[in-house]
Amino acid sequence: MKTEKEKMLSNELYNHKDAELTKERNHAYELTLRYNQTKDDETELRTSILQQLAGKLGNNVVIYAAYHPTDHTLRLKDLEYADRVKIGDNTWIGGGSIILNGVTIGKNTVIGAGSVVTKDIPDNVVAVGNPCRVIKRLDKENVENGKRLKFTDFAHINIVVDDIDEGIKYYEQLLEAKPIQIFREFSNIGFAKAAGFLEHPELVKLSIAFMEIPGTKLTLELMEYYEPVTTDAKHREDVNKINGVRHVALEIQNIDEAFKYIKTCPDITLINPSEQYGPYKIDDITADEVQFFEADMEADGNIKKQLCQTISNTYYFYFIDKYGVQWEFEQGHDY
Repeated sequence: MKTEKEKMLSNELYNHKDAELTKERNHAYELTLRYNQTKDDETELRTSILQQLAGKLGNNVVIYAAYHPTDHTLRLKDLEYADRVKIGDNTWIGGGSIILNGVTIGKNTVIGAGSVVTKDIPDNVVAVGNPCRVIKRLDKENVENGKRLKFTDFAHINIVVDDIDEGIKYYEQLLEAKPIQIFREFSNIGFAKAAGFLEHPELVKLSIAFMEIPGTKLTLELMEYYEPVTTDAKHREDVNKINGVRHVALEIQNIDEAFKYIKTCPDITLINPSEQYGPYKIDDITADEVQFFEADMEADGNIKKQLCQTISNTYYFYFIDKYGVQWEFEQGHDY
């Protein structure tokens, strides 16, 4: 029969008030107190305490993260889980970061201060934010392999709808998608230019909602245009007919170089043929332009401020390939 500690290390439910675990936890607490009372120049003593505390000490850190069941009846019985957090060699974790259970962070990676790491992070990248996402690759693989397009992640699928609220309800029911945030009657010159509206971009107005599909990395971006008015958003066609979606968005880290490259590719059409068209930055937005669906997030001014700063630093452009699929390349957005 497994001990409670063996259950913990196997990511099984265990009782955290077990005598063995309580003794080890108290010992770790005493070691932590001793460590915090040492001086910076007491290197050998500090290293010795850390070796006792961690069990194994190298150039990197291994963290074991405990977490509670969602079932409250199990929590009331003092039962919980534990899952390993793996951090690769030569990785730097910025101050104030939170790393959730079961996450693996690759080698030679930098995690920005204050980040909340909820999913695995690969080798040789800079990743920041809440949730933590890759914003820059540090390896030379793309260059050495002759890759011109340095993608970092899938971004979203865009769907134009007749009514933004009806669209949200529809995908809540159809895909059990969770609405995250909405920009109602959004008007932004930089956004409009990037979307190809170079003439009178100040007149463009629309609502934009973002939804997540649980268990996937897929984000839906719903749009309802007021100016110009959305027309024929619903397509009733034979289900066997094969054609493209409205647009698919990919995150990229070298948007200017990517734009120059795409222009040289055969059988592509930029969303606007004007020589003035290119990757435009979204103009600065303010917290009163966004609304979160969760009450706690809506009430948190810091979350809104962070989102607005991220979106206001986003560049993007559109093009259409030979099969009629519209693509968006964007840099700087964090969902």
